[in-house]
Amino acid sequence: MMDAKQFSDQTKQLVSDWQKKLEEMQVQFSLGKMDAVDAFEKQKEQYRAALLTLKENLDKGQDLAEEKTAEMKAKMEELRLQLSLGKADGMDAFEEQKKKIELAMHEFYVSYKATFNDAFNKSVTMFDHNAEAFKTGLEIIKMQFSLAKMDAKDELKDKQKEISDKMIELNQQFKTIQQTAMENVDEMNKQLRENFEKMKAYAEGWTKK
Repeated sequence: MMDAKQFSDQTKQLVSDWQKKLEEMQVQFSLGKMDAVDAFEKQKEQYRAALLTLKENLDKGQDLAEEKTAEMKAKMEELRLQLSLGKADGMDAFEEQKKKIELAMHEFYVSYKATFNDAFNKSVTMFDHNAEAFKTGLEIIKMQFSLAKMDAKDELKDKQKEISDKMIELNQQFKTIQQTAMENVDEMNKQLRENFEKMKAYAEGWTKK
């Protein structure tokens, strides 16, 4: 299990990794080169890696109830299966996968939040960071799928710039979160959730335009 320093270091690295990913996505958006299908696969791959890390920490746990461990592993496997589905080749397929993934995420969240194990909870908190960042990324990809349906080049260019500007703003917020991670992990989680809610609201409003 992680000690306090390892936990702090991994938290800061997580935020740094997502910040770099956002910067890359922002550049691709501005150039009109981002492929939503591939971006979705990259997001799922990164989240599967976080899930694998959590499973490894769960396997190391010696003082978790056997019944609770079995329940979490079952929910974890269901989430892994949803993350391993084939490529989403359009908005409808993306929305269907997104819906199933988010349901599996919620059911897994419910199962592991009742563990009450201090050592394992550090791993859970780290996984929560990844979950919030992943959900934010899904909202960005949702907008990219919408862009792919646009025919008018002028409108497409304007929309690409609008999203790119929004991602620059989001990336600035991640820089703030990275500093917060060094001081207060609970506050960092709160800011990650707020970022997700802001991006979700923006994405929902944008796709209805």
